[in-house]
Amino acid sequence: MSEATPGNALFDRTAELAREERPFAVVTVVRTEPPTSASPGNRAVILPDGSIEGWLGGGRITPAAREQALLALASGESRFVRITPDESPASPGIRVVRMTCTSEGSVDLYVEPFLPRPTLLVAGDSPVAKTLAAIAPPLCFRFAALGTDEAAEVPNPADTWMVVATFGGYDEDAVEAGLRLGLRYVGLVASERRAGSVLSELRARGHTDGELETVRSPAGVPLGAGGHAGLALSIMSEVVSLRAERRPSLARQTEETPEVSGTATDPICGMTVEVAGARHVTEHEGRNYYFCCAGCLREFESSPGKYSATA
Repeated sequence: MSEATPGNALFDRTAELAREERPFAVVTVVRTEPPTSASPGNRAVILPDGSIEGWLGGGRITPAAREQALLALASGESRFVRITPDESPASPGIRVVRMTCTSEGSVDLYVEPFLPRPTLLVAGDSPVAKTLAAIAPPLCFRFAALGTDEAAEVPNPADTWMVVATFGGYDEDAVEAGLRLGLRYVGLVASERRAGSVLSELRARGHTDGELETVRSPAGVPLGAGGHAGLALSIMSEVVSLRAERRPSLARQTEETPEVSGTATDPICGMTVEVAGARHVTEHEGRNYYFCCAGCLREFESSPGKYSATA
C-alpha cells in the first residue's frame, strides 16, 4: 500500500484511471469511534488486483477495505461498511465486518466502484454500423470497431455488446471473435437464411450450441422503424434493455471475496491479511498462518488443531 496521498493527487489519479477505462473503487472513511488510527475523510483508491493507493488507517481497516472494494467491483454496487467489534445488530443498508479485537474502535466506510463504460463493439462498415457509431456515445457507450483482421480488445468483456453488420463480408470471423471473448450478446444483422449459414459454419469450426446461444439474429427489437437508422435504433434498444436486465459488472455478483496475490485469510475471524510485513504469524505442522491481530493469534495458538483443520 502506498503512503498517504494528498487529496488533489488522489482525485487526479481517479481521473487518469477513468480516462484509461480502468476499473477501480474509491473507499472513504465517513465515521469513526475511538480508539482507531482512521480519521473521517481518509480516502484510498483500490484496484482489481488489490493494490491500494492512499491511506485509510491501520490495523484491520486496510484488509477489510480491500475485501469490500473487490466485492463492490464484482457486483458493480456501492456499499456502506462498518468495521467493528460491537456485536449489536447491523443497521439497515450497512454491511458489518466483525473484528475480534475489542481494543479497537469502529470505522464506517463508503465504498464506491467505478467501472469502464459499457462497450459497443461493431463489425462492419455498413450504414447500420455508422449509425451505431453515432448513437452509442450519447448513450454512454464506448464505441469500438472491429475490422477484418483485427483482434478484439475490450476493457470489460462482461459489459461488452457486439453487433455484426458486415452484411456477408466477414460475418463468421466477426461472430467467432465475439464468442472467443465470451460476450453475452452478439447481434447478427442478417437474413434468416444467411444467419443459418453463419451458425452452421461456426458449428463446423467446433463451437457448441451453448456458445451460439449468445448470437441473436435478427438483431434488435421490433420498433416499426424502417431503414438503416431504424434498424440501428432497434439494435441499440435491445442492447440497453438487456444491459439493464442483466446488470453486468466485472464478475458475477457474489459475496465470496476475490483472491488477491500476497494475502492470506485469518483462520479465526476470516479477515484478509497482507502476507508481506504481517506482524502476527505462526507456524503449525509446516504451514504458516497469518492473523490480523494478537488476539486472533493467541486464540489459534490455544487450540491450533481446531482451526488448522478448517483453514
